[in-house]
Amino acid sequence: MESYINNQTYISSGDMSADVTGDTIDGAYATKVSATCVNTAGSSPVGTIYIQTSNDNSTWVNSGVAAGSAAISAAETNLLYQDLYARYVRIFYDYTSGSASLDVAITLK
Repeated sequence: MESYINNQTYISSGDMSADVTGDTIDGAYATKVSATCVNTAGSSPVGTIYIQTSNDNSTWVNSGVAAGSAAISAAETNLLYQDLYARYVRIFYDYTSGSASLDVAITLK
């Protein structure tokens, strides 16, 4: 039987007027990760959202594998996904300008 995490409120109402960092998830048992990222405010921030991975839970790398990152703009939903090769995973929004509100649901399996 496969183990998985399905957290529908991984990030809830994240303030996109600055960087947003989700909690670290130990994905030692997982091989894939996906995240549904929603700008719920209707405004148009400028920034990029990433799946980040780490082998030591302190040095984080922005993913560029598959669809591991996306630009965030007007009220929209982005799906990030990738194979998972590191033990730890989190979502990171890299702020550039503007503001909005971010909701993220994440699944590891």
